[in-house]
Amino acid sequence: MLDVSTLSTMKMNEPIGNGLYGPLFIRLTLGSYFILACLLKLDQPPGAFVEEIRAFGILKEPLVTLYGTLLPYLEIGAGALMILGFFTTLAAITTTLLLVSYLIAFKLFPTHPHLFNKDFVLLGASLSLLWSGGGYYSVDNFRKTG
Repeated sequence: MLDVSTLSTMKMNEPIGNGLYGPLFIRLTLGSYFILACLLKLDQPPGAFVEEIRAFGILKEPLVTLYGTLLPYLEIGAGALMILGFFTTLAAITTTLLLVSYLIAFKLFPTHPHLFNKDFVLLGASLSLLWSGGGYYSVDNFRKTG
């Protein structure tokens, strides 16, 4: 817990906590986002999400069905791997590609009143994990160090 005496001695150019937790926080947040996104898609009636993809008019017909069918399962798989920190690089590559596809579909600056597409921020988190790995508190690290 931070108190006033701690704040007066704290250096503003140094982190307040252990840097080992950084990738864990990013993994938990990003993984949770993808799992929740998947559950929302699977909660729709069969074929409804494929119709949403078709409405964008970006993909040709065979790819619409393939993308719309596989996307929720890619999201839940990548999200679970991300939370566990298991095959984090594979999960980060998958989420990066998914987020780039979302940015293509929804554009960086959408027409609705939001500042910009949230997927841009999530892409930064995904790229961060792609470069840094799962971090200290991950299955990947446990497999490496024992």
